[in-house]
Amino acid sequence: MTGIASNQLRSAFVAEATAGTTPSSPAFTNSDVPINMTAAPNMIEHRSLAAKGEAVQTAIGGIDVTGNMSGTLVYGAYDDFFESLFQGTWSSNVLKNAKTTQSLTVENAIAAGEGGTNTMMRYQGVEATGGSITLTSNADITFAFDLIGMGSSDTATSAIGSSTYTDQTERTPLSSGVDVGTIAFSGYTLDAFESATINFNYDGREAQNILGNSFTKGGITKGAALAEITARVYVDANFAAMYNAARDTDHSLFSVTFPLGSVSSKKYTLVFPKCKFTSANLDFSATNSMQDITIRALYDEASEDASMKLTRAVS
Repeated sequence: MTGIASNQLRSAFVAEATAGTTPSSPAFTNSDVPINMTAAPNMIEHRSLAAKGEAVQTAIGGIDVTGNMSGTLVYGAYDDFFESLFQGTWSSNVLKNAKTTQSLTVENAIAAGEGGTNTMMRYQGVEATGGSITLTSNADITFAFDLIGMGSSDTATSAIGSSTYTDQTERTPLSSGVDVGTIAFSGYTLDAFESATINFNYDGREAQNILGNSFTKGGITKGAALAEITARVYVDANFAAMYNAARDTDHSLFSVTFPLGSVSSKKYTLVFPKCKFTSANLDFSATNSMQDITIRALYDEASEDASMKLTRAVS
């Protein structure tokens, strides 16, 4: 054997009570998808005229902890990461975007050789700083998270305290067929959708580096949520209303609702309470006439004090 297969990786995560600090006896959840983390040193070098201008020594200026994870959306499997993405807290099964710190410790483990002892790489203070949910007809519902961490430990071969590892209990994939309910734009009668993507964008959400430490010990900036929705909609009886609205900067505000899931008490409802069209372009280049729309989610100060709201355990 010449190496270890990537599917032998164990990715696990646990929520942190204090950002950047792993619980003393963590109850890890084993992730069904890999959490791809890196801790990349920023190398600096010293060049010397005595060496004809060539490098004679190096040092580490800092270590950047970043990562990503993606896969098929499964109800309840990644709710801790949604908390981090929204910078909010689940309250009565409702999550709104806010400005609180919700971080996790990620642990990746791989056997040192076939049948060997697990070697573990741990990353602290990990937050989802961006992401997306993609709905594509005749396919699964997929998610993706961009990750930033505050620190990374050297490899280890022993567990932290009395660590436990539990597999995810929810495994049923959500599909873009039976698991997408009626998408609603308030005030509009919609034609059929071919696809839609919800991009959870943030402006200014980045690592806060400080002097005297190689890692991001200052935290991660609470960026401004700028969610954007794109969708590809068939041109049919109702296309004109959206087309005309996007050409009018003073068109009425509307809410957007995405119901995700088909099993009672295991559904999400994702709502953007206050939205505006930013484009609605017609495309006649393929067999079907389509309308490509883009929507900006705006902050709703009147009722939600947020621009995004995710509800779980919907009946």
